[in-house]
Amino acid sequence: MKKFFIAIVMTVFTLNGAHAATPRAEIEVEGSVVTVGDVFEGVTHDAGYVLAPAPAYGKTLTLGSYDLKRISDAFNLGWYPQDGFAQTVIRRSGHSIDRYAIEAALQKKIAAALSGRKFEMRLDDRSIAMHLPEGAGTALEVSNLRYDLARGDFTALVAARDSSLPAARREVSGRLYPLTSVPVLKAGLRQGDVISQDDLDYVDIRTAELGANIISDPSKLVGMASRRSLQPLKPLAASDIVLPVVVRKGDIVTMVLESATISLTAQGRALEHGAEGETVKVSNTSSGQTLEAVVTGPRTVRVRAPDNAGI
Repeated sequence: MKKFFIAIVMTVFTLNGAHAATPRAEIEVEGSVVTVGDVFEGVTHDAGYVLAPAPAYGKTLTLGSYDLKRISDAFNLGWYPQDGFAQTVIRRSGHSIDRYAIEAALQKKIAAALSGRKFEMRLDDRSIAMHLPEGAGTALEVSNLRYDLARGDFTALVAARDSSLPAARREVSGRLYPLTSVPVLKAGLRQGDVISQDDLDYVDIRTAELGANIISDPSKLVGMASRRSLQPLKPLAASDIVLPVVVRKGDIVTMVLESATISLTAQGRALEHGAEGETVKVSNTSSGQTLEAVVTGPRTVRVRAPDNAGI
């Protein structure tokens, strides 16, 4: 009999509990306020009573066990927490415009202002985003752009088109880095390899980071030789290149003798390597005489001898 009575009491308690309002774990509100009916399901009275302003777009509002119990008591909802971990997370419905979309709009505006000059841009706030209500457009407009290339900074106003909401406008700032295209090697070269136009590619480097010796004019590279082994895709300095060797030690060369009255040719042997325009020692293969000559081309040197002297 006692067990039967306990069972009846438990059944009544369970039925009463089933009709009690219970808090929702997560909710998403569309309006500007949060009501009792938003937070508790099963509310029959006062469901439209306003509890608080809705969180901003993209933000959340969390009600813990203490908050939920106070609401339940205030409106006689009959709910009490089973433990201290009950909570309701409230979100405002909407959508976000992320940093990448904001950057794209800014880059387009700045590129038009800089008349085709290349640049790199970085926002001061790397976590920037715009949170808008459902139905608001995602197209962005940039206005009030101000920049200073000497200081390398900029400011602008970014706004969602056709929206007057404060949340749809953001003041942004960041850094601007002008870029310079410089020639680089597509593939590595060995010492002494001659650079051709087909060997070159281009990379963009921050102008402020270019060293004084970095070569930006490709015409200063084509036809030159590597002073040492060179790596691909790295800017080249003047110290990386030399004139190519066109006369090598041991080569049989044509010697052209020039004096005030005659011009003769003879055969010689190069005793040193030499690039065009450099002075090297050569030996006359007939007389064995050693002379100094200026390299004028592949296996060709010019010897200037005193008057009345032969090769």
